[in-house]
Amino acid sequence: MKKYLLPILYSLGIMVIGCLITSVLYYFNITSDKINTILLYLISIVSIFVGALKLSQNLNQKGIITGLIYFTFWFVIMIFISLVIFKVNFKLSNFIYYAILLIFSMLGAIIGRNTKEETDVS
Repeated sequence: MKKYLLPILYSLGIMVIGCLITSVLYYFNITSDKINTILLYLISIVSIFVGALKLSQNLNQKGIITGLIYFTFWFVIMIFISLVIFKVNFKLSNFIYYAILLIFSMLGAIIGRNTKEETDVS
């Protein structure tokens, strides 16, 4: 259970701290609407990437499968929050955003798996 919980906490921590920083920057008019939106997208991509990287270092599965599992977990949570709590309609731009998150999740898991194998050999 610990090997699944720690990567989720990494992702949540990056999301919370990143969103807090961008909110403060936006509040004091340091960033514009467009820059703030881009920063929020980048924060979510980085958090999913780091979480998948950490998870794949702990598991003995292939990187693509680990990334897919990690993305599926976050996808279910994000869809639930979007559709049920915020009542946002699903658009093509959302599909592109989730596809990018899937790619970075699998990429992070592949990189994490490869770095784990390098440290095991040494």
